[in-house]
Amino acid sequence: MDNTTCYDRLLIKIKRVSKLLFAVLLFLLTCFCITITQLSILLFYRSSPAKLKFFMDLTKEGFISLLITILRVIAPSSVRITTDSNSIPKGTFYKDLKTGRISSHLSSKSVIIANHQIYTDWVFLWWLTSTADLAGEVYIMLKKSLESLPILGFGMRNYKFIFMSRKWELDRLTLHNSLGAIDANSRGVGPASDAPPLKEDSNGEIHWDTRNINDREKHWPYSLILFPEGTNMSPNTRQKSAKFSNKIGKTPFENVLLPHVTGLRYSLMQLKPSIDVLYDVTIGYSGVGKEEYGEAIYRLPNVIFRGQSPKLVDMYIRAYKLDEIPLDNEEEFSDWLYGVWQEKDQLLNTYYAKGSFGLDPEPDHTVIGAFKMSTYPFFFSFFFPGLLFLILGGLVWYCRH
Repeated sequence: MDNTTCYDRLLIKIKRVSKLLFAVLLFLLTCFCITITQLSILLFYRSSPAKLKFFMDLTKEGFISLLITILRVIAPSSVRITTDSNSIPKGTFYKDLKTGRISSHLSSKSVIIANHQIYTDWVFLWWLTSTADLAGEVYIMLKKSLESLPILGFGMRNYKFIFMSRKWELDRLTLHNSLGAIDANSRGVGPASDAPPLKEDSNGEIHWDTRNINDREKHWPYSLILFPEGTNMSPNTRQKSAKFSNKIGKTPFENVLLPHVTGLRYSLMQLKPSIDVLYDVTIGYSGVGKEEYGEAIYRLPNVIFRGQSPKLVDMYIRAYKLDEIPLDNEEEFSDWLYGVWQEKDQLLNTYYAKGSFGLDPEPDHTVIGAFKMSTYPFFFSFFFPGLLFLILGGLVWYCRH
């Protein structure tokens, strides 16, 4: 019996190590291929902004497809999506009978906000956009330090991700120019249309001519993902958040951090001419209790080396039109956002007590499926490196003969 147990344990370890080695090799190989692909795109399509953006967006989609493929191998999860019946039409999310994947009719121009629990929250939100074939149109706000990562930083700059220094005088300019370009592209008059800026102020602000919308040019969709809390929930951040809440006369939350107002409000104001909707997502992870921290349980080493992942990821989604949000008054907007987070805190209380958000059980408002997406963009990442390999191989063969 003991020998059998030891043998089973050995098999489990071998299987785990094999999965890990496969994941690491796949990640390194694909990142290398994506980099070569991006360099090739920059070389061949620099003078064609629309094609440049189109193919760069494919590499963006390929990267998230890579991450999801790896997670499915080493730490598989399922997703349960529940939508608010008052703000999101029935059937917005559904199970595609042909592919078996979750699909959706999410808006093509949106901002997505969510509570922040673990470092891979953004992966699940990025996956969410893939249900509507928008994974290549995602923009994410990240810490400035990530821009300097070898290879990955180069890729994220090509994805036009927005790097924040947490110094508002610098971040305001970054947001103005980044979001201004996204908004202009969405109306066919931005850099992807090879349109020149209307002007650039002395302080570096770039402005686009949006007076005459160009219907002949492609109107690019977008999904901007950001976390108003700024960081994930931990004992340290919870203490700081509670201290600041008391300082400004707010009641601290039990399950979420106090959201920051400035960045979100500015983003919505910059995108106001084109944005269709703001999606608010409340995320809950199975295996995390009320007095526990997701970032401690599902740390990256635990996910990568132990295959430890939430078996079920719960998402509750609400939608807000911009005319429902008091954008023009900062104090009113702050109160509105605090109210949204207060409801989120109550939802998580229910989640920790029941294992679900305890909301609309109708099939048209709830769908469950595997955490996966199409692998087509993933394989596209190998196209240019494969072509280069064939050309070099052909040249070597020709020279030898």
